[in-house]
Amino acid sequence: MRRCPYLEELVKERTGPLRVYRFDCHVDHRSKRKYSFRDSPPICVRNFEDCELYQVEKRREDGTITRYTD
Repeated sequence: MRRCPYLEELVKERTGPLRVYRFDCHVDHRSKRKYSFRDSPPICVRNFEDCELYQVEKRREDGTITRYTD
């Protein structure tokens, strides 16, 4: 399973029927939580290319790389 390169930590906890995903994003330096009744990990694990934070950071890094290679 592919994960976002900016994902620092992902913890899955079960509390009865509820699943709690705690994850840290390197882009915005914030910890987040996602609650679900079934196995549904956050976007960082499922399809991180659709994540707005990933897209912004990827564009910024690509711009930096392009600037130094020109």
